[in-house]
Amino acid sequence: MSRLMQEVIPFNRPHRLTVESLSNDACEVALPWRRRNLNHVGTMHACALATAAEYASGLCVLSAIGVGTVRLVMAELKMQYGRRAETACVARATMSAEVLADVQTKLAQEGRGAFDLHSVVRDARGEVVAEAHITWHVKSLKG
Repeated sequence: MSRLMQEVIPFNRPHRLTVESLSNDACEVALPWRRRNLNHVGTMHACALATAAEYASGLCVLSAIGVGTVRLVMAELKMQYGRRAETACVARATMSAEVLADVQTKLAQEGRGAFDLHSVVRDARGEVVAEAHITWHVKSLKG
């Protein structure tokens, strides 16, 4: 699946992100420790962390709502960096049943909607290195 997603979203290819787990309410994406993902001081680049957080969040949404049923566009990304990431990282996004129900209601009534999701990025020690708050816009592809 990770190889397929690199073809579907070529922007993510250089980061070598891999999908670690994907369910109807959560997604985990691994961000490897490699030179292309590092910054000038030798730690994980802030934009690489943001990309992993956004990727996990987007996959979580598509898994919950259904791939091919909606068009998904990120409207806003707010990042908070708590500490330097000095190892490979894992980004995890979750979608609560309440948020999913709200989105499904908006899609059924208006054919579109907006909502926020939260992603947490942890290093190999399990320490939180970054958090993302992402606003998504969805539009139904039906009809």
